[in-house]
Amino acid sequence: MTDRRISVILPAYRAAPLVAEAIQRIRDDVQPAEVEIIVVDDGSKDETANIARESGADEVIELTQNRGKGEAVRRGMAAASGSYLVFTDVDLAYRPSQIMNIVEALERGADVALGSRRHSESEENGPPSPMREQGSRVFNRLARLFLPGPHLDTQCGLKGFTFQAAQSVFPISRISGFAFDVEVLFLARRFDMEIVEIPVVVDHLEQSTVRFIPQAIRMLWDVARVRLWSMTRRYNHAPPQSG
Repeated sequence: MTDRRISVILPAYRAAPLVAEAIQRIRDDVQPAEVEIIVVDDGSKDETANIARESGADEVIELTQNRGKGEAVRRGMAAASGSYLVFTDVDLAYRPSQIMNIVEALERGADVALGSRRHSESEENGPPSPMREQGSRVFNRLARLFLPGPHLDTQCGLKGFTFQAAQSVFPISRISGFAFDVEVLFLARRFDMEIVEIPVVVDHLEQSTVRFIPQAIRMLWDVARVRLWSMTRRYNHAPPQSG
């Protein structure tokens, strides 16, 4: 681990049209001397990994099959060397300049910093898909019923962790799909970590590789599994000691 270095993890699936611009914009907007960019290709059959290498990613991890966003982020977190570890979406719906807002919250003492679209100061550019917007709200409500907590937006695609927090939470996480965020927040609360939410600017984009309805059903099942695992003490592990 290096002092104050920022690792940015980009989970990517069939992202060949997007990944080069994402890497360049992160380089431009996050202090270049400090940033490490890790692209995790989640089993794409296109040129995502090759383009990421050619575009200057510091590390490209290739999964042999599509394992899900949670597994991609977990693998990226395991490889990261920064003091502050941030993951964001490769389509950059959250502008890369906001990565520094996450890092500043961690520098002020938080263990985990979450972008939140529900924050009173957040802004949204372009209308989201009505089905996606309503589905996101319903999922967040249901997730809070299964796993009570104060956070209004579990699914925002911009989150950051201190190195120590990431090393405590991600190695014992189990969910590989899109509901992994809920599990990670559950574990962070279980370890009494300080979690803060910050406002974000969201640019709603048309491109997506996600089929919303099937994913929503799987996400709800995964949240129920987290609840079951917590009740059966499958998470009863002490977090690793930071070195």
